[in-house]
Amino acid sequence: MNKDKEKKKLDKLAEEAAEAEADRDRHHMEEAILATLAAAGPGDPFSHAFHQAYMDAGLSFSRSDLEAVGRALRSLICASEVAADPVLIRDRLQQDGAKVKDEVLEGILNGKRAVDPSVAREYIGQLIALDRYRRAQAAGQEYLKAVEKAKQDGDAPDAAFAKLALTVFDLARGKKLLKTPDVEQVAAATLLDDLNARRTDGRDFLGLEAGLKHFDEVLNGLNEGVFILAGAPSCGKTTLAKQIADHVAGKEKTPVLFYSFEQSAEELRIKSLARLSSVDSRVIAKGRTNDAIWAEVEKADREYRHGPGPYLTIIEAGRTDTVEAIRAQALMTKRRAGDKPVLLVLDYLQIIPAGKGAPDALRERIDVNLTELRRLSRDLKSPVLIVSSQNREGYKKNEKPSLAALKESGGIEYTADAVICLWRDKQESEAMTKEWGRQTDRITAFVLKNRNGELAQVKLNFTKPWSLFTDAGKEALDYDAALGNA
Repeated sequence: MNKDKEKKKLDKLAEEAAEAEADRDRHHMEEAILATLAAAGPGDPFSHAFHQAYMDAGLSFSRSDLEAVGRALRSLICASEVAADPVLIRDRLQQDGAKVKDEVLEGILNGKRAVDPSVAREYIGQLIALDRYRRAQAAGQEYLKAVEKAKQDGDAPDAAFAKLALTVFDLARGKKLLKTPDVEQVAAATLLDDLNARRTDGRDFLGLEAGLKHFDEVLNGLNEGVFILAGAPSCGKTTLAKQIADHVAGKEKTPVLFYSFEQSAEELRIKSLARLSSVDSRVIAKGRTNDAIWAEVEKADREYRHGPGPYLTIIEAGRTDTVEAIRAQALMTKRRAGDKPVLLVLDYLQIIPAGKGAPDALRERIDVNLTELRRLSRDLKSPVLIVSSQNREGYKKNEKPSLAALKESGGIEYTADAVICLWRDKQESEAMTKEWGRQTDRITAFVLKNRNGELAQVKLNFTKPWSLFTDAGKEALDYDAALGNA
């Protein structure tokens, strides 16, 4: 037993000795970097490289005295463009209240510990890498704790994985394992180039093209932000959302994640087949088709699978698909796509499950989810299209919609970047159906809020059997009418 204790003690001493040796190597590199900086002086390429590494890449020193010398040298040489005069350096250290032994400072300033600038640059790279590995190890320990906690809490595997994926992302960002934000002097340097490229790229709209002319004109395409698509039951909210998803995936070749909390993936696919084949969706679903009609459905299937198919993912969502889980999936999808925008479609808002600790009241739960989804849109730099119900009283009276019709659905009117509410004109719909010989509704998409554009009434024709929306024009919308004051 005593031998085991002695062995453990010796192993620990050996480990500590190895760490001390590693620290000596690090201190040697740190002193060499600082001595090389002092010798290089202002305006030297190495001084610029040191400044960039210190400010942007997180270069730091393991000892407080060396960190203080590094700050003083950077302030004088890089910021003030003054040579490393020993008197000025000591004065700066005294102002900072830093304690540095004379032999340490003299060893750095007399040039004896300086190395070739190329070697010093290599040392800088090694120090930054070491710090990142150490931070990654610390993040790993926190990740393991999160794994154990998820297990103890009894989280479902999918929910636990989504939570852990977010933990890694947040730890990486918090511990600066990811790139830190640039100051505006750097961040805005390419703004004019980006605006000029946008001006000359030949695109009609800034955001992703939704495929409906007047819809795109009013919204300027689907940009970063939260877009609410509301309306009464059976006015085509899900059908329109699926048509937009198909168009974005097929035309823009960008990933689309369609979370359906109500309809099955088969129902959604049949909508697309009906739209592409001009065959009644009910006929397709029942399988009562002759050979000629079936040939059209087969053609539509090929167009669907090879058009939007490679870029569109339908998720039959359930109780584990919280905003956290959606966030994890969206971040991974964006990374796999090479950081392209991702269109998120969520059907629908009122039944998106809330995470643990969320408020019990539906309205408050919706507010929390909306806030998180807006944050997700910002992080993804991508649009989030959310289907929503509206106030029951409003559609029972068949009143033209306003933001007041969404009052019972949380803070939609405050959080969303754009609010579109679908309204069926009963008289026009009946007349069109009679004239055209198939059920066709006149749907007006009231753009009640548009943070980056105009308010409008976008006219659409909805051929329900074919799950097809087409353009029919647009009109201006008065601000008071949008608020429900007119």
